[in-house]
Amino acid sequence: MGCYMVPQYRKTFYQHKSFKAQIMWIWDERTCCVSGDGQDASRADALGFATWAWPPNERVRRWLENWERWEREKPAWFTDKWKAQLRHPSVPPKALPPALKRAFDIANTNKERHRR
Repeated sequence: MGCYMVPQYRKTFYQHKSFKAQIMWIWDERTCCVSGDGQDASRADALGFATWAWPPNERVRRWLENWERWEREKPAWFTDKWKAQLRHPSVPPKALPPALKRAFDIANTNKERHRR
């Protein structure tokens, strides 16, 4: 199909990107995905991929500082399943804001108490 395209426009049809580069594009530019519309939904979707491909910790931490707002507004992508994936051991601790990390630690401690 590419051979039928005007050569100067072929690069607009497809451009190879590494997986990490694709995640960065999702984080920075995409505004629509299966989770919903808007950059927050797209970023939430990006955090569903392997943690080694996530954007730098400080960028994720800065974005996750909106947690309280999301708890008030309850966007469609802000589900219990999505929240649970941030508690996974593979999530870098430096990617979580301190207040959120404390809340997760408290929730885990309470969960352990109820198991006993």
